[in-house]
Amino acid sequence: MKQETVKNTRDWGIIQKKDADGNDVWYARITRVEGNGKKKQYTAKAESKSHARRLRDELAENYEQNGESAVEGSKMNFREFADDYRQRKIIPAKYHQNRKVAGLRSHRTALNFLNNLLSYFGNKRIKDIKPADIEKFKQKRLDEPVKTEKKNDKGKMETIERPRAIASVNRELALLRTMLNDAVYNGWLNRSPFLNAKGLISLADEVKRERVLTFEEENRLLSACNEFVMLNYERNGKKIKAKAKSNREHLRPIIITALDTAMRCGELLKLCWRDVDLVTRTINILAFNTKTAKARTVGITERVYQELTRLWEQSPKDSDELVFGIKDTVKRSFASACRDANIEGFHFHDCRHTAITRMIQAGLSPMEVMKVSGHTQMNTFARYVNPNTQAVTRIADVLSAYQTQANSELISESVN
Repeated sequence: MKQETVKNTRDWGIIQKKDADGNDVWYARITRVEGNGKKKQYTAKAESKSHARRLRDELAENYEQNGESAVEGSKMNFREFADDYRQRKIIPAKYHQNRKVAGLRSHRTALNFLNNLLSYFGNKRIKDIKPADIEKFKQKRLDEPVKTEKKNDKGKMETIERPRAIASVNRELALLRTMLNDAVYNGWLNRSPFLNAKGLISLADEVKRERVLTFEEENRLLSACNEFVMLNYERNGKKIKAKAKSNREHLRPIIITALDTAMRCGELLKLCWRDVDLVTRTINILAFNTKTAKARTVGITERVYQELTRLWEQSPKDSDELVFGIKDTVKRSFASACRDANIEGFHFHDCRHTAITRMIQAGLSPMEVMKVSGHTQMNTFARYVNPNTQAVTRIADVLSAYQTQANSELISESVN
């Protein structure tokens, strides 16, 4: 009788069942009384009877220390967690009084990142995700090339492969880290595996863009956006030059404004006439439209003033109308303009790099430029300051002059 009591005490919460093939299946179970007075059972599938005992004790201890959420999280797989997280967090941005209170502005990008995470971690329990699993995911993503479709010289589509950028993999890892921190916050996870893994997200390994447009390239680019452009083509073995109407005239004022104000593409496309003051020659960028959700004011240079004045005269004179009249994107037309201008490796966001670099080279202090560009952190701002060949040469000349003066003073002191 005593042995039976000991056995029952030891095996409380252990369930044995038969599957369809007649094999033993073991489960661990605990029963607790919730705040509403009702009983609730928590179960976990085990590999064996001894494993069921361990799981039962883990369930009991986890419940006592961390409550119901921890027990639910112990059996939650990544797919279930991701579905909950997506419904709560990865949704279109919601605003209240021009302030973002929920969701993401770039939620579609986050959804793409989440799909990549799901394909790897989908059926794995969140409590079983270890630093080694994250390292394997990172390497797997880095080994997968990026495939794009592009027309070749014969006009046929072909697949082009290029190495995947470390920065893109870092963005996926950053989303995973945020999600697991959310699981800890909600009590589904005791500790994030990122706390035990140093260097999984290494910003230092990212290749920073340092492309700055030269003034000569700028002239070529703006020429490709004139009302009329010169076409060079070959027909029947003869080279022909012809003047044609341009479909990129809308790009010219946007590019000039970007190069002289360091405004982001999204800020430019959302700019309305009520935010432009041609009298004081300033542009007010609303917090609602900025990346950092902070309003700022930028000045208007002479050539930006001329472009905006011309657009205002051509517009319906409605203060709620968009300044540049573009509601989607300029990515395709900008890429074709760069191609015709024979400018390689230049993206529209590089106009912001160029503007900030030129402001620094013109003698403005970094703090002044940060007020204009909207940066809040110096380390982020420093990534945009890219010296070109002329600036580097000027720095060398200044250093040479300083060394010459110092040596002259030293010789003068030794003679005296």
